[in-house]
Amino acid sequence: MDATPAAPGTLLTALGPLAALYDDPAVSSIMVDAPDRVYVERSVDHVTRLEEVPAPFTGPDDVRAVIDAVLAAAGRPLAQGQLVAEARLADDSRFLAVLPPAAVAGPCFVLRSTRPWREHPIEWENLLDLGSVTQEALDLLRSAVQAQINLLIAGGTASGKTTLANRIAELIPADRRLVVIEAAVELYIRHPRTVRLTAEDADGVSYAGLLHTASCLRPDWLIIGELTGPAALVAMQILGHGHTGLTTIHATGTENALARIESYCLMANLGLGLGDIRNIVASALRLIIFHERLPTGRRRITEIVELAGLEHDRYVLRPLMRCDAESGRLVATGARPGWEAQG
Repeated sequence: MDATPAAPGTLLTALGPLAALYDDPAVSSIMVDAPDRVYVERSVDHVTRLEEVPAPFTGPDDVRAVIDAVLAAAGRPLAQGQLVAEARLADDSRFLAVLPPAAVAGPCFVLRSTRPWREHPIEWENLLDLGSVTQEALDLLRSAVQAQINLLIAGGTASGKTTLANRIAELIPADRRLVVIEAAVELYIRHPRTVRLTAEDADGVSYAGLLHTASCLRPDWLIIGELTGPAALVAMQILGHGHTGLTTIHATGTENALARIESYCLMANLGLGLGDIRNIVASALRLIIFHERLPTGRRRITEIVELAGLEHDRYVLRPLMRCDAESGRLVATGARPGWEAQG
C-alpha cells in the first residue's frame, strides 16, 4: 500500500524538539548520531558546513520516540523487528533511521531537507559568484544542451550533483518536453514542460521498467536520477538508442564514473562482455562533468571531459576544461568540443 507523506504541520509536531531546526531555511540536514550528539548541515552564503548543535534528548527513548512519530506521520510505521526504515516526506525531504542492534550506540537518523534549495535555490549567478562554475564553462554547457548532447554529472556525496543537474535541465528550451525519472525523488526542476516519474512507493513498478515507460512518453529530454544498480544498463541502452538525456552518478572522478557504470551494467547479468558494455556506454554519453566538494564546504566543477567514442576498446576522453593547480580555477584546455567542430 502506498505511503501518504506527512503534511508539514504534522511533521513539525512529530519532530518535537527538532522542529525549530527543520523549520530553519538554512538547515539542509539534521543528523542524530546519539542522544547527546546532534549535527546539522547549515548553509551560509551558499556554503554548507557541518556543525554540532545542543542535543535536546535525555536518552535513546527520546530519539526512538521521534523516529516512531516521523515514520507514522509519513505513513511508514515500523514493522515488528524492523531495524532500518526510510521515508519520503511531504516536501520530498528524506528520512532514514536505524535502530539497535543494527545501530550500535542507540537509535540514529538523518533527515535531509529539500526546503533550502527549494525556497532559496542556488542560481547560475550564485554559482558564478562562488566560483563553482566559470562563464566559459556555463557557455560550454549551454552549447551542449543546444546541440542535444547527452550529459553525465559525476561527483561524491553532497558535491552538488543534484543542484547542477537542476540548473542544466533548466537550460533546455521551454518548448521541449522533459520526462524526469528517479528511483527516489530528489530532483526539482523548474521547467514548464516537465513530467515527473518515480518508482518510489509504486508497488509493482520497477525502476528499469519505469525507464522504458519514460522513453515511450515522447520525451525531448530524459532526465534520469542517479545511476545505480542494473537499471543503469537500461538507462545506457535508452540513451544510446537516440534519446537525449542527462543523468548523474556517484564517483570520485571521470574515469571512476565510467568504471562504476560498467560495474552496474555487469550487475544486469545479461552475458555482455566488457567490450559490449563499453560500446553501449560510449554510444549513450558524450559529456562528463565532474563536480567536487572541497574541504572548505564550497562546491565547484573541476573537470569537463568529452567522451569521443572508443579506440581499441578503450574510451577516448578529450578534456575540454580542467582545474588549474595554481589558480584553482577551471580553465579551457584548448580542445574544441566535437559537436561544435562538426557544426
